Amino acid sequence: MKKRKAKSSSQDKYDTFSITMELERPLLYNNEDNAEKNKQENEVNKAKKMKKRFIILLTVLALFVVGFFIWLSNGYTLEKEAQRYLESNSKVQVTVDGNYTYFTPSNMNSTKGFIFYPGEKVDASSYAKLCNMIASYGYKVVAVDMPFNYATFGEDRATKVIEDNPDIKSWVIGGDSLGGTIACKYAIKNKNVEGIVLISSYPTDNLNQLGFDVLSISGSKDSIVNYEELINSKERLPQDTKYVEIEGANHSQFANYGLYDGDEEALINSDEQMNITVNNIVDFLNNIE
Repeated sequence: MKKRKAKSSSQDKYDTFSITMELERPLLYNNEDNAEKNKQENEVNKAKKMKKRFIILLTVLALFVVGFFIWLSNGYTLEKEAQRYLESNSKVQVTVDGNYTYFTPSNMNSTKGFIFYPGEKVDASSYAKLCNMIASYGYKVVAVDMPFNYATFGEDRATKVIEDNPDIKSWVIGGDSLGGTIACKYAIKNKNVEGIVLISSYPTDNLNQLGFDVLSISGSKDSIVNYEELINSKERLPQDTKYVEIEGANHSQFANYGLYDGDEEALINSDEQMNITVNNIVDFLNNIE
């Protein structure tokens, strides 16, 4: 009988190795597939997280913008009974040029001008009576509207007034509350005005040694201005600054928009407070060279 030839040990090892590789091959492919799948899932999860964060950020931003405009909508505008001061009369011509309301003395060539910045959240028209009364003494007065009624966003708007009125030889800039603070910043940066009028206001920068004449007016019943800062600011003002504290005056009656939120009731009426304010500003302008 013919004997069967036995396989060699090397052949056995080869066959065993081949079989093992074939068995393990699907496992290797599965591991690679799982790794790729996990990678894709991680990328998808990461993208979802980024999208979620982006949506949250947009939502917060949208709420902030909406809240900001709601806050602005609760601003202050000219009271009905003071509307007549936005109209021309025998002494003052009132004209509106974009963001600027001009109060120009009638039948008189003014050589001095006063630029006025409104307080926070207060429409510039609310100062129509103040501006009209000052103009009636022979000074061109310009009330400047501010973006969102916030003077910080319109600090340089006085430049256009000065450039458009070359007939005015001497300019004074001023403002109420935040408007006065921003007026100081403008004066320091541009140095194209002779004086500064601060109403319930103070500078945050040093005005010493800069050559400005300064008038500071405040009320004893003002509950809005920071009195500590008002007092401390004297170190940043020229030594010859004129200070006027109106007894019984509050923050609100320097304009005609009603009672500012958080302010006290004044102990004097609006007309008395306005007359004292106007007289002091007119005397100040009269002494400007």
